[in-house]
Amino acid sequence: MPSGGIRAFGQHRTRSLLLFFGLLAVGAGLILSSGGVPATPGSTLIGSERIVAWEALPEMNGPMCEMVPASASTTLLAALQASSQAGQSSSASQAPPHPDAPAQERVASRAPLYRVEDPIYVFAGIAVDPIRNEVVVADENISSLLVYDRTANTPPTAAMTEPKRIIGGPNAFLEYACSVYIDPENGDIYGVNNDTMNWLPVFGRDQEGNVAPKRKIQTPHTTFGIVVDEATDEMFLSIQDDHAIVVYNKFAKDEDSPLRIIQGRSTMMADPHGIALDTIKKEVFVSNWGTNNDRPPLSEGGGGDARHERADFPVGRARAFPGSGKIAPPSITVYPQNARGDVAPLRVIQGPKTQMDWPTALVVHPERGEIYVANDTGDSVIVFKTDAHGDVAPIRVIKGPLTMVKNPTGITIDYKNQELWVANFGSHAATVFNLDANGNVAPKRVIRSGPLSAPSPKLSNAHTVAYDTKRQEILVAN
Repeated sequence: MPSGGIRAFGQHRTRSLLLFFGLLAVGAGLILSSGGVPATPGSTLIGSERIVAWEALPEMNGPMCEMVPASASTTLLAALQASSQAGQSSSASQAPPHPDAPAQERVASRAPLYRVEDPIYVFAGIAVDPIRNEVVVADENISSLLVYDRTANTPPTAAMTEPKRIIGGPNAFLEYACSVYIDPENGDIYGVNNDTMNWLPVFGRDQEGNVAPKRKIQTPHTTFGIVVDEATDEMFLSIQDDHAIVVYNKFAKDEDSPLRIIQGRSTMMADPHGIALDTIKKEVFVSNWGTNNDRPPLSEGGGGDARHERADFPVGRARAFPGSGKIAPPSITVYPQNARGDVAPLRVIQGPKTQMDWPTALVVHPERGEIYVANDTGDSVIVFKTDAHGDVAPIRVIKGPLTMVKNPTGITIDYKNQELWVANFGSHAATVFNLDANGNVAPKRVIRSGPLSAPSPKLSNAHTVAYDTKRQEILVAN
């Protein structure tokens, strides 16, 4: 601070203090002269405050702050700079030397004290190929696609059912595989990656191991569900973070553009996961977890995925309006199959009677007029009529210890053999039921990737880890 500023500050402070104490003395004198009685001997009341003792400051002939020479600021700055440089020099001399290459290698190769992990394939999405008698499961844990015999049944005493073949590895473009679709005509397998890779790889039915896909499609980030209308060759994908549906040609590849997009406030989509088609009524069904936010309309946002800046993509998360986030109850929203843009749903299933709790996947049986929902944190499969609307109870519920339904995240129907398949994230199992199954019923068959007693830590795309020292617990955000 310049010397003039210091002097002005000192003089101002002196005047303020003298004024304060002068007013204080005058106020006390007035109260005493008016006959006010102190609350206790030797004290004086001023409003609600009490002065117990006071004395006048001695007379001062000069300012309270000492005058600073004009050159002091320059001298002080030089002293501070010298002190800082000395400190830096001292810190540098005291810093430990950078570890050499052998030391770095020893640290890098050091084994952990212990690991918390699931070494077993974890079933997420599921699809059935009744023509070739195969079932394909998408695994989120080791990022693979596993192909099993459709009629396989793991005995309770067996450790697992051996898959017929496995697709996975760096060349396969599979990471965090959450859903799967099988082309009924040629057996091609479509694998959906949710979070860490924005590609949808397509494999030939005989491919296995660490192989490159026959083609791949660049998709929006956090793609989750997939369903295909074989009559129109249209592939519908649900986009979780962007609250959207993107429709591609089934044979799209590389950076081909979508045919259309459904996105906007009117759609009422909120963290959509599952997607299904009623090919008779020409309707699209979407299951929503409930979290949402507002963004510019497609016409204003022009797409604008933050990573690709592609105008044909949904309006991405980077464009979300700050403070617009909200959490609604989970729901199922229904749209015309040819819908595009910001369209309102035809019907909405939502409310406490529905029993929905993270409805993660769903499938429609058009002939029966029924929707089957994998109710993740509800540990159940709940069934509604396709024309259901509002807060309605399911017409059937598969739930209980006999069912082995635990955190179901994938579901599909074998229309040829009239069977319901469920992929259970929480029990390393794919379970098969009759379409009319209801209540606490045992599955017809079970395919397991590990022992019946193997625990499931439910680690899935873990991001953040914390340690609770009071309870000695590790907290993991998935």
